[in-house]
Amino acid sequence: MDYPKAGSNSLYDYGDQSIPQAAYAAIIYAVISMLSTGLAWFHPSTLPWIALVIGAFVIGFLFAALAFGIFCKSRIAVVIMLVLVVGLQLYTWLVMRSASGTILSIIVTGFLLRGARRIFQCHTAAESGAQKL
Repeated sequence: MDYPKAGSNSLYDYGDQSIPQAAYAAIIYAVISMLSTGLAWFHPSTLPWIALVIGAFVIGFLFAALAFGIFCKSRIAVVIMLVLVVGLQLYTWLVMRSASGTILSIIVTGFLLRGARRIFQCHTAAESGAQKL
């Protein structure tokens, strides 16, 4: 089976899929974060339940917007998503003293790092190509 050459615009281009995979990982992280935040209202809390539900939708919307930015190869979106995933996990470890979400955060961080590397490579190649003109 012949695969398209690098730089091909073929419909069936089997190139590097790390950017879409990073965006899908961000979407999965958004859904799980939204569900876990929304379901926190079952646990007795000092916050009213409506604040938790609104917080869940804000978190879901923010992460979904960042996932869309990753699909569009935005360097800012992938860096912000990385900072949020790692920062929230550090908060969970150090402040809440819990290991919850560790495996998910490690997997999502791995996909985001691969996607970030590829996004930065694409931007570097585009910038070097524009300088040659």
